[in-house]
Amino acid sequence: MAIKLLSAKKFATNLKATIQASGRLGFTADTAKVLDLQSGKFAKFAQDDENNSLYLIIIDEGNEDAFSVRESSGYYYVPTKVMFDTLGFKYENGNIMFDLIRQSSLDDDLQGQVYFMKQRPTKNKEKKNYEIIEP
Repeated sequence: MAIKLLSAKKFATNLKATIQASGRLGFTADTAKVLDLQSGKFAKFAQDDENNSLYLIIIDEGNEDAFSVRESSGYYYVPTKVMFDTLGFKYENGNIMFDLIRQSSLDDDLQGQVYFMKQRPTKNKEKKNYEIIEP
């Protein structure tokens, strides 16, 4: 029998990102620390054609498919307004929050640190502004 100790440190931070009213994708301070976000890093996004699942990919070097990670007063964000508008997200009605779930099995294929963006349900059903999608 192989027993593996699970460290509370590994599970202490719930990684989160939020589409704000400006269309930016912002990160909590804890998330920015775990993702090692800083100026000079980049973010790409991927979408599963079968179920519209959205993935965030953090990379060290930019290219034409990547958004630059920006910082303002210690707060990190990605300027994603046009992308989220094109994808049909209705963030103007209220922030859309995501839990970020590490998907290391996709790192090689997508060439970066991959996170599934699990949409959080809204508390008020009348304000629902997106469809919850699972991978």
